[in-house]
Amino acid sequence: MILYADSGSTKTDWCLKTKEGKVLNWKSGGWNPYFLTSEQMIKEGKEFINKSYLENQEKSTDYLEDYFYKIDEIQFYGAGCSTEENRKIVYSALKTLFPQVKKIEVAHDLLGAARSVYDNTKDEMGIILILGTGSNACLYDGNDILQELTNLGFWLGDEGSGGFLGKKLVTDFLYNRLSDEIHNLFYQNYKLDREIVLKKAYQETKPNEFFASFVPFLHKYKDEKSIRKLIETTFDGFLDRIEEEFENLNINFYAVGSVAYFFEDILKERINKRKGNLVRIVKSPIEGLVGS
Repeated sequence: MILYADSGSTKTDWCLKTKEGKVLNWKSGGWNPYFLTSEQMIKEGKEFINKSYLENQEKSTDYLEDYFYKIDEIQFYGAGCSTEENRKIVYSALKTLFPQVKKIEVAHDLLGAARSVYDNTKDEMGIILILGTGSNACLYDGNDILQELTNLGFWLGDEGSGGFLGKKLVTDFLYNRLSDEIHNLFYQNYKLDREIVLKKAYQETKPNEFFASFVPFLHKYKDEKSIRKLIETTFDGFLDRIEEEFENLNINFYAVGSVAYFFEDILKERINKRKGNLVRIVKSPIEGLVGS
């Protein structure tokens, strides 16, 4: 029985796949070892085990807690797990919570994304894209990450991401670059002005999530001329960054994340213009990992 986890800084998606093929899902807070100690992870882990047990008691006699003692493998992919020291923090927490598990793997979330979407029948190198609230990319050969794109985070990087798209939309709105129709629709939906935006951007926490929250608006109006151009330009900028470091884009691409999923047609078109081929998209890594 395998327990999968895909963890960011704000949330962790957990999925338990039983030997009978049953799939059980739940969420917890993010387990980023840059922000949490092993002890804090253990405390939260005990809380979600108890909470899951109580919730399942109300719904059925199929208790989630009963399955935890039958887990024999854990695959944990997390933000902040790119160093051995940080991986040990997460490993220690998992080993304490699940002492009977013999095989525990803790790895970077980029590797989880690669494993979740890569087509192993291709047996060749490909470019893995993460396009969600943030963005990332790597070269992957089906076993190992060969090269990772330099990532400068939300304010200095994250090209192509939901946060970047939203930031561009809000900027174009405040600079009156959008068409009159889209400008008015955006204002009617969100009632934003310069003061509100500056406060959200510079005084409140998680500005990346604030700006990424406008992705549904972009998706709804993605065929309008000014919005289409905004999305195309954003994806082109992301591909430019990848080309700077990886050089050759005439290979297969695989994408993970809600932005890739909702703007698949535009992403595919921009990749094709670079002679690349978008093979597959999964909306969330956990979905691809469990199905793989």
